[in-house]
Parts: sequence; C-alpha cells; structure tokens
Amino acid sequence: METLQYYVEGITAELKVFNWEAVEYFCYNLIQTLYSSEDHFDTKNAEQIIKLLRSKRLFHLMQQVGDAIIQTGQHTYKIKRQYAQALIDQNNFTAALSILKDLVAETEYDSGCDRDVRNENAEARGLIGRVYKQLYVNAKSPFSIHSANYLKESIKYYLDVYVSEPHVRTWHGINVVALLKRAHADNLQLIGFPAADEIAQSVLLTLQNRYDNQKADAWDFATAAEACIALDKPEEALEWMSGYARMPYCDAFELASTLRQLEEVWCLNLDTESGRLLLPLLRAELLKREGGNVTLDAGELKKMIAAEVDITQRYSTLVKENNTQSGIKLESVFGFDSFKTYKWYMTGAARCKGVVRIGRDSSFGFGTGFLLNGSNCNESFGEELLVLTNAHVLSNNPAHSFLTPDKAVIIFEALNRDEEFKIQEIIWSSPPEELDATIVRFKKEDESRLKALTKDINAYPLSISLPQIQEPPSERVYIIGHPNGGTLQLSLQDNILLDHENPKLHYRTPTEYGSSGSPVFNDQWELIGLHHGSNERMERLNNKSGFYEANEGIWIRAILKKFCHDLSGYKIDSDNVEEEDTIIMPPQ
Repeated sequence: METLQYYVEGITAELKVFNWEAVEYFCYNLIQTLYSSEDHFDTKNAEQIIKLLRSKRLFHLMQQVGDAIIQTGQHTYKIKRQYAQALIDQNNFTAALSILKDLVAETEYDSGCDRDVRNENAEARGLIGRVYKQLYVNAKSPFSIHSANYLKESIKYYLDVYVSEPHVRTWHGINVVALLKRAHADNLQLIGFPAADEIAQSVLLTLQNRYDNQKADAWDFATAAEACIALDKPEEALEWMSGYARMPYCDAFELASTLRQLEEVWCLNLDTESGRLLLPLLRAELLKREGGNVTLDAGELKKMIAAEVDITQRYSTLVKENNTQSGIKLESVFGFDSFKTYKWYMTGAARCKGVVRIGRDSSFGFGTGFLLNGSNCNESFGEELLVLTNAHVLSNNPAHSFLTPDKAVIIFEALNRDEEFKIQEIIWSSPPEELDATIVRFKKEDESRLKALTKDINAYPLSISLPQIQEPPSERVYIIGHPNGGTLQLSLQDNILLDHENPKLHYRTPTEYGSSGSPVFNDQWELIGLHHGSNERMERLNNKSGFYEANEGIWIRAILKKFCHDLSGYKIDSDNVEEEDTIIMPPQ
C-alpha cells in the first residue's frame, strides 16, 4: 500500500492552492486504501492528515478519514479524540459523546505513568464539557430543566479536570469561569461551585508566569484574555488577545473557536466594552486567514462605525503608553500592528455603506449593486450617484435578468433599510455573455433623500492594476454582498485570487445566490471588479488546461472603458479608464 506520507504530501500541496476537489480525491483514495489493505502504517502520518484537515475546517473529511482509520483498527487516542471533535463541529453531539466517553474509559485504564495518555484523557473530558456547553448555548432557554442540566454537566467536566492539575489545565479552568459567569448573566443559581473570579485570578497568574518564562503558547494568550474579561480588565484582555491573534501558527480554526466562545458563551457584542475592543480585532485577523469568514448585520455594522472614534483612541493610547500601566509587560505582542489591523477592518466596514440590495421590495433581494460616483465613470456625470450591478440582475430585457428597472427597488441596508429608492433609467448595459454589467441612475425626485442618506460615503478608490499571480496563489480578494437576498455580509472565506485575463477575474471566494453584482476588492479595499458568477468547473484562463471550482468577476476598468466607448458624445476620462487593451495598467 502507498505510504501515508504520500497522502500527507498530496493533501498538503492541494491545501496550499485551495484545490478542495483534489483534497477530497486524496481523502477518498486514502479511505479506499485503508479498507482494502492489511498493511500497517505510521500513525504519526495519520495524525498529521487529521491535523491538516482540521486546520482548514474540513470537518466532514476529518470525520470520514477518521472513521476509516478507527474502523481498520489503527487509530491512536489523539485520532479518536479529533474524530469526536469533527463530530462536534458538525453538531453530531450524541455520536461525539459516545466516542468521548469510551475514550475517557480507555485512557483512564491505560494511563499509568504515561503523560501523553493522561493528557488525552483530560482533553477528552474537556470535549465532553464542550458538548454540554454547546447544548446549553443552542437551547437558548436557561430555565428549562434540560438546559440547566447541560450547564451543570459542562461545568462539572471542566472543573474535575481543572482541579486535578490547576497549573496545567488552564483552558478547562477558564471554561468553568465562562460558564459560571454565563449562569450569573442568565440569572441561574448554581450551588456547590467555586467563585468564578478566584479561578480567573489563579488562571491569569499561572499564564503570566508562563509568559514571563517564555513558555506561553497561542491558547495561553486566548485563555489569559478570557480571564481578563472575567475580571473586568478589557484593555489587558486586548493586549493578550492581540498576541494570540498574531501568532503565526494561529489559524482559522483557532480564531473561529475563540470568536465563537466570546460571542456565544461570554455574550460579547458591540454594546459591551470588551466586545468593542476585542471583536473587531479578532474578526479582522480571521479575515486574513485562509478559511476565515465573517458575517455582519446592518445593526452591528452601524454600532461598529459609531464606536470607531472611541476605539481608535483606546488603541492609540495603548500603543503610545507601550502598555506600561497594565503591569503585565506585553510590549512585544501589542503595538502598532494591531492598530493597523483594526483600521484595515474598519476600512472594509466602511465599504459596506455603499452596497445596495436590489429587489422588488425592501423585504427580499434578487441581487447586489454598489454606488459609483459619476465622475469615476465619466466626468460628464459630475457628482451624480450611479449604481453598478449585473445585467443578469437588472436590464431592460426581462428574458435576460431577474428585474427590469420599473420593477426594481433599491435599499441601503447598512444605512437605512426602510428607505426605498427607484430607478430613473438604465444608462448603459452589457449583456450577460459579455461584461454582464448594468449602470443605472436614480429617479430625480429621490435625489435629495439620496444625498442626505449617503453624505458620509466616500467613493470607492479604483485599483490601478491587478496583483501579479503567484504560485501557489496568495493574493486575497474580498466581496461584500447580500447572499441569499438577506442581510449584508462580508463574504471572505478562502478569498484567494486565482488568475485574471482581461476582462475576467477568477477567485476562490464562496458566494451564494443574491451576491451577483457585489463589489470585489483587493486587500487594500480598492475596487477591482464586479462579481457575476461561479462554476464548480470553471475553465482556466490564459490558455491553461483544465478546470477548477471558482468564482468569476469582471475587471472594473474594463467595464468603465466599455461604458465610455459605448456612450457616444461622452469624452473618455483618461485618468480613470485604461487606454491599452491590457488588464495590467501602468502607473498613472
């Protein structure tokens, strides 16, 4: 049989280029090989494969490969535990509990003096605590008998592990703290448990000592941040969380898990001081990771933008004071980089304000569009506000599009979803088989309301050029749209620019129905394209053979060039529209 090292190398290579189809192919071949061969393999390689799949949150493949390893009798305790973790992350709680309870019994019997086995026992019991924690959170009914029992069971599992080795099992301890605090917030009276603040203080002291001795890892930083949240020290929590989020090996799995803990268990939001400081930073770092994804609703977006001045001042003060007032001496992990990350995220949030939802009424959208300043299209339009969307979303030909202009309603969900705007006319359109773009103007009678609503929106800066394509692909793109016709979302998972060939852009950013017409940005939040479709078997560009799963957008400057060319009597603005028929533009 092929060695597992072959599969480790193959899966690693395909993950680097985000070729999920090839990853699945390797996994399914591995599963067949495991079932058809009686050869033994190196279990370290099997553990590495599970770890690789976990790092990209491919839980369904983790489960399937793990199942085959377990069924062929060549698993380790770690593989069995991570198999259960894959079940938990897919909400298969009953199956996960069965696996974990068996694992606890096996490791207790086999532990002896083996530190690794004892550690697996502690981790398995912690995961049982996590199952009951998630059941409590999902129930959203703290006063039901079932919910109260879930909470108590979770605390007991975490607490038993923590008290056995309080200076080692700090993540178990902080979960005890988080759940006790949650019980208090939910007005549940729990008897027989220790004081949450005492555990939090002990955990924080332990982790400070680890940091001082240069032994703290990423999870230690996240755990210390939670302890600071419990002790009402939001700025210290920010310092610890900044160090955690910037760890080079802290991937999307870790960041998503921490964000879930803060939002679901600690109930942090932008109305809380810790939430205002921590959530934007964590979300920003998550968006920069492979597999990161963030969803913002309009109400939260407004709160975030409203709090920007205050939070910017808090960040700036921490940087200037070099953290000397906190006493925890985390100068090496908190500084200007975190402030830049926060500002980058807020720039992306501001881009949301110019995105519109297009539908028959304000309750549901058929597509997305975004504002363009008229002068960016052609100087003849001056400061008039226009909207760019797909022709297959909006055109004068009902056979080619979801909507015609007389039936369309435009709303700015990030500004005021109750204000509706109508379309005066379609200025220009390129059919779906060409550039798939439509530019419209608003009705004159809506102009004063529109100007008032959009007075704080800055025009999107247009990118001069597209990034050079590298192997493996590494340049990111970002889409803001209305997936499934619903709330405004930042759609930012696996956001890698794969290739471009005038006028097409290919990128690995998953989008859903309703995202058609979304703006596509580069990693500096400059507008580079108009999103218009996806295909599981997209033909590769630049005469490359084969297909891949990809989304496709249209290069914004190709659209503007064609727009100006087609409008007879309008002068082409050479400062805004590329003259040469090439996708890479010279400096202007």
